[in-house]
Amino acid sequence: MTSRTSFLSGFGFALAACALWGAIFLVPVVLPEFSALQITFGRFVLYGLVALCVFLPQAARLLPRLQASDVRHLIWLALTGNIVYFALVATSVQWIGMAVTSLIVGLVPVTVPLLGRKTTGAIPLRRMLAPMALILAGIVLINTRAMTDEPSAQAGRHLLGVVLAVLAVLSWSRYALDNTRYLAQSRFNGTEWSTLWGLVVGLISALLWALLWLIGPDSHQPAIPAQRWQLFWLLNLCIAIFSSWLGNWMWNAASQRLPITFVGQLLVFETLFALAYHFIYERRLPLPGELAPILLILLGIAWSLKRFQRARGLAPAQD
Repeated sequence: MTSRTSFLSGFGFALAACALWGAIFLVPVVLPEFSALQITFGRFVLYGLVALCVFLPQAARLLPRLQASDVRHLIWLALTGNIVYFALVATSVQWIGMAVTSLIVGLVPVTVPLLGRKTTGAIPLRRMLAPMALILAGIVLINTRAMTDEPSAQAGRHLLGVVLAVLAVLSWSRYALDNTRYLAQSRFNGTEWSTLWGLVVGLISALLWALLWLIGPDSHQPAIPAQRWQLFWLLNLCIAIFSSWLGNWMWNAASQRLPITFVGQLLVFETLFALAYHFIYERRLPLPGELAPILLILLGIAWSLKRFQRARGLAPAQD
């Protein structure tokens, strides 16, 4: 495969993965009567079953290589990169909306190299002040607009939703750094590690869901019709197969074909796809009051990524 063909196929895999990942923001919108924890556990229990189907033919080869340190890391990564992250995202989507949440989570391509700059190539923080100011201005603008459109009683909940989205960014950024560092010295390749990871996240989700059902039944919550439960399981099965399993496989394929310094920056397309799904679902175009902060945030992210490239000698040195 030529380098140009490899680049184009890698870029295509990355775009496809981002398109699948962007769909996860839509599920809490389509299923508002279900809690964020129900959606999270439902998704990852089904992901665990998909991973189990992939794992069983390889069990005799993988199990003897699995050590206690691997299990500890898998549990940590399953929590930070899946369960805690998605529970925070789903709650934030239900409280402040899909567009605002996806824009805040879109900061991941900036926060990952910032948090890991000691291992991924240092860049002075002052070099990031201008693009981060654009991002902050966009976040303030879009949240100010959303809060003025809501009753004052909802303002506190909106602010808390923003905090949850920021925590989701930090959780996923921590996962991304820890996973990359551990895989660099792991005995498993990316596909094997993803399979084991899926098993662990499915098992943890099943246990947590059972615990939630045992200690937290809400007799005051209205009964959910059977048809909505059918949609719940269908949507979560689609997300488990396409966003979790297929999306992860496509991202691994992209990572094998593209420079690591470039592939991580393509995560910004996840935000673009999520925004597109949001406006398609609402059957409208962005309003001027929404478009301005969206452009500010995306420009700030692009500017940040460009500066990271220049710091690593991957782009021309002019601004």
